[in-house]
Amino acid sequence: MIPLEELVARVLDIPRDQVEEDDGPGGRSGWSSMQHIELIVALEEEYGVGFSHAEIRELRSLGSVRATLQRKGLAV
Repeated sequence: MIPLEELVARVLDIPRDQVEEDDGPGGRSGWSSMQHIELIVALEEEYGVGFSHAEIRELRSLGSVRATLQRKGLAV
């Protein structure tokens, strides 16, 4: 299992050291709506989880992604 920051950096095609907790769609990292969908798919595949529609709407930053994964029992 790769670290969350590395997964996000790969999907956003940015250096890992540029990934910050408050990054999210439309932010300084260039996180687009298409990349948001790609990230959801990558998270589900990498971590073996599923997201409800409500959870997907709440994934508005790296911090909220981390919190949601932790609620699902993952140490990320």
